[in-house]
Amino acid sequence: MKKMRVSSLVFAILGLAVLFYLVRREGTREVMTVLGLVGPGLAWLGVYRILPIFLDALGWQRLFASPASRPGLGQLFLARWVAESVNTLFPVAQVGGHILRARIIGRQRKKDGEAGATVMVDFTLGLTTQILFTLLGIGLLLAQARDYHAAPLFWATGIAALLIGGFFASQRAGLFSFLARRTALVWKKKAPGLLDGAMNMDQTIQKIYGRRIRILICAGWRLIAWMAKAGENWLFFFLLGTPISMADALILESLCTAFRSAAFFVPGGLGVQDGSLLMIGALLGLPRDGIMALALAKRARELMVGLPGLLCWAFISLHLNRKQIAENR
Repeated sequence: MKKMRVSSLVFAILGLAVLFYLVRREGTREVMTVLGLVGPGLAWLGVYRILPIFLDALGWQRLFASPASRPGLGQLFLARWVAESVNTLFPVAQVGGHILRARIIGRQRKKDGEAGATVMVDFTLGLTTQILFTLLGIGLLLAQARDYHAAPLFWATGIAALLIGGFFASQRAGLFSFLARRTALVWKKKAPGLLDGAMNMDQTIQKIYGRRIRILICAGWRLIAWMAKAGENWLFFFLLGTPISMADALILESLCTAFRSAAFFVPGGLGVQDGSLLMIGALLGLPRDGIMALALAKRARELMVGLPGLLCWAFISLHLNRKQIAENR
């Protein structure tokens, strides 16, 4: 655990160094001038982020057993918001927030198993639809930059698809039971409880995957959410007064997100997200100072959305703790 924290800190420092280098290389004054042209309009990027989070929550809701037992959309939206805030602002390898949202909904509904199972399936569908989103971006890029060789991107996407396929197959084969058996070899006293919980989790996951129509609906909402996130890029340049095409916005978002996901070990994708935006923007012929300003605007949006999300997490935790204390009296 200590080694992981040290490595996260090292990658965070390196990422920040890369980000500062990129800003200086593109011209700090020029980039800040572009940001100044947008001014208070940057707040709209934070407001707009509500839409993709809502769409993700809408897809997640479809995975629960029945309409009568589903958590409210407001509860799921808040949990999804908290998850994004944690994944964005903390060095949790882009998965810590998903564990947290499962705990939030599990504690609210007293059904940790179902909440955790839906998050696992939703996470897998998110990765799968991201592959489709990336392929869409590559296709649009090839249509605009025909002399660009996208073979490395296709190979990388294919490898990612194989890894996700293996992850899906492991869930179908009883991933948690397998892990519990291996863990039980070390903690023998906790073995019965671990195995029972893992088997229940695997059974619930199997049931969710058996609801094929709901799986397709959830995947559809997740794909729409990925595409909606591209609207942030279009909105920034619209506020700047130099609007870009929706195709360019999709290319920027899909490929930038792919690079950031590949560098999951770098907290917040520092440096990686920003450098990939510059590289993709250059391929599209977009102004470099504008792209660098977009990269910084995305960082500002992460704080605008993430900090209130962390406050929301604190409020939810306080409420649930008080409720548990009252029930134990």
